Amino acid sequence: MTGTLVAAANPVAAIGFRAETNPEGPVIDLVWDLPDPTGPVDDPPVRIVRRQRRFPGRGRRGVLPVAATATDLSDGRLVYDSGTFAFALEETTDELLDGARVSTSRQYRWEGTPPDRSLARTVRRAAGPGQRPPRTTIRVTDREGLQPGTVYYYTAFVGSPPFYSAQGQAAALATAPPRSSLFATMPGVDQRLDTVHPPPAAVARADADKGQLQRFVEVVDLHAAMLAGMVDGLRALHDPRRIDSRLLPRLAHLLGWRLKDYLDEDGQRTELRYAPEFYRTVGTSPNVATMINRLTGWDAQVREFARSIARTFNVARLEALNAATVYLDGSLTAHPGETPPLRGRRVPVGTADTADTAAMFKLRTHAVDDPTAYTYDCGRPDGRGGWQRDDTTWYDRATIGVYIVPDVETEPFTLQTEWERIRQIIGEFLPIQVRAVFVLQPTVVVEEAYDATAAVTDDLVATVGVLGQAERGDAAQERGVDLIPAWRWLMSNDLGSRTVDVTTLPVDTGGRTRHVGVGVER
Repeated sequence: MTGTLVAAANPVAAIGFRAETNPEGPVIDLVWDLPDPTGPVDDPPVRIVRRQRRFPGRGRRGVLPVAATATDLSDGRLVYDSGTFAFALEETTDELLDGARVSTSRQYRWEGTPPDRSLARTVRRAAGPGQRPPRTTIRVTDREGLQPGTVYYYTAFVGSPPFYSAQGQAAALATAPPRSSLFATMPGVDQRLDTVHPPPAAVARADADKGQLQRFVEVVDLHAAMLAGMVDGLRALHDPRRIDSRLLPRLAHLLGWRLKDYLDEDGQRTELRYAPEFYRTVGTSPNVATMINRLTGWDAQVREFARSIARTFNVARLEALNAATVYLDGSLTAHPGETPPLRGRRVPVGTADTADTAAMFKLRTHAVDDPTAYTYDCGRPDGRGGWQRDDTTWYDRATIGVYIVPDVETEPFTLQTEWERIRQIIGEFLPIQVRAVFVLQPTVVVEEAYDATAAVTDDLVATVGVLGQAERGDAAQERGVDLIPAWRWLMSNDLGSRTVDVTTLPVDTGGRTRHVGVGVER
């Protein structure tokens, strides 16, 4: 009853799915237990999918089971389906182990040319003596398409409809078969006297002509080859592309890297591959901008304010060169074949040309590419002989500016809150004396194209206004009252009333209303 309740609550955890390296190599055994030991082998239904580098199934990484989608079920190679599994031959043996009756059924298929029997599934039922509960274990052999020295990842989809979770995922290393035989090194007399062969069709075709001693010694060869394969697999411990995914957190710890839980194993491998490159560039301007863009999606630029601090002007560095005066600060570059062949600055870095409108605009707006130099900004005295610096203190050697343009229109308070979170993250990668300030740049508003024929409808306004001033002529001789019609016929789609002349270039769109002038009512 307890097993039934556990299976109903979490069918994936109830089967205890696991993967084991088979000594025959390259072969992997997929093992699980039935929640109901006395039930049929196919209850619950199980589908197992295999792939390399990561576990099949992209929709879940946690321990709570979720329903599998069609994409999850096809995310790899199907190696077992309890609903379609078939076998050609079954052998059952009964034995007594530690006082418990154990019944083992081995199910074979005919494979290869000429056909040879191959173990496909083993069902082991153990009836526990006394208080030991009964247990039924299913073992499926996966050998098709496996390569020695490769770790394979499996996901078990349990139930109908199928569910899966991290508790139904397992991995194992496929090892190579033995390359040498211990039997061949034994004395020749032992080899000649090994004449006890197995009964017909009792073993695989490759073992039919082997004696009893040779078959026994080859069991040692298989396990020795498996151990050798596992030792060879240690070479991949520092290779993010080949290491067992279960060791990725330990490899990340060695590098001082914090893996992201929402990434699958492939994504985590990519992170670890580029972690050394990241550390080589840590604290540089491109690195900080990339981090902010990745964490927030903002278009970020980083400016080192130390490059904008004013320096002394050394008049001794002025040199008349190529009929012009240049400032010798190490910026001269050679351009062979051009006139002049040497080019350099005429004034020191940071000098502002007040006649240059673009330079003055950058100066007023403190743009990220403002080349102007400023005096050193120490901050405000704190009264104790030190200085207080805040986000308004820019121009010193320990400050960098992060200029950002949000990807969407956001409230300033939200931006400031997000910036405080980012400041703490990037602070772990900056030198201890460097601080970052936040500079918000205005976004560019992109308006949709205006389509008058679709967005505007005809609106005819026929309001008439009466001139409310006294007549200055002979009122007796005039038979009407002067009227000024209001601005009327704001037309856009009626060609006859359109007030913009498109035949005259350039087109004047300054006015679009139509005034009919002064009318006289009779």
